[in-house]
Amino acid sequence: MLESSFVIVNPNSINFELAKNFLDKHEISYYINYEKKHLKEIIKNKVKEGINSFIICGGDGAINSFINLIMKMPDNQRDSIKIGIIPCGRANDLARFMNIPLDIEKALRKLEKDNAKKIDLIKINNKYMVTGGGIGLPSEIIEDVNNFSSSFIGKYFKSMLGEYLYLLFTLKKFIFGYKGVEIRSDEKNKLLAVYIMNQPFIGKRFNIAPEAKNDDEYFDIKIVKCPPKFLSNFITLLKGIKGKLSELDWVKEEKSNQKSLLLNKPHYFMGDGELLERNKNFTINIVHKAINIIC
Repeated sequence: MLESSFVIVNPNSINFELAKNFLDKHEISYYINYEKKHLKEIIKNKVKEGINSFIICGGDGAINSFINLIMKMPDNQRDSIKIGIIPCGRANDLARFMNIPLDIEKALRKLEKDNAKKIDLIKINNKYMVTGGGIGLPSEIIEDVNNFSSSFIGKYFKSMLGEYLYLLFTLKKFIFGYKGVEIRSDEKNKLLAVYIMNQPFIGKRFNIAPEAKNDDEYFDIKIVKCPPKFLSNFITLLKGIKGKLSELDWVKEEKSNQKSLLLNKPHYFMGDGELLERNKNFTINIVHKAINIIC
């Protein structure tokens, strides 16, 4: 199966060197995606050549970039594409949920079986995500992590801290006071976050929506008001890690296939660990069984 696949390696992933060395050792050809702007044309050409299996060596962000490219293709071309994953990211949320081994060699063995499953995507305005995300706290944490990772100190410590970065910056937000976001229809309540989930967890450790599935034609929504007391922030964090946000009085739950959010001022929407778009108005829809994941 690997012989007929096009392997794309993200040079910015945490385990880039490990993946590259493994592929070189086993004489597996690959393309290093240094310039994202060229990738769309490369994928189109590969599909025209008859290649329909693409393997992403990277994390959730690299998968997100690939998905947003192929979703611009005609349906008949996109439907034939199968996506394989060699997890090399910080959290690898999609791989974990799809039971894809985090070990590179074991992941390749699973790819060889070529078993694919159709899963849903969530469309946010004109962008797509596959795992989950939202506005407020989750997007601001990603902003902080990105800024830290690009700093001199961050470049040195980011691989050492790994997924703990998300937890550390969440604690920082709570300690120094998080102001929250406002939805136009509910100006009385400051919101800690609005989570839109296609699977139970994001950031590896945050089990936001335990019942969420990525093939049921719905996404799970968690609307979290700013907690009533300072210590309630840490209760919210603990409940979020344990998958028990629904036990809190300041959390509202919904399940839907469409949702509109109108904010008082522009905020980023985070999806798959990436900042997808900054806006005041977000239209969110499910795209049922949009892509094929080899799992």
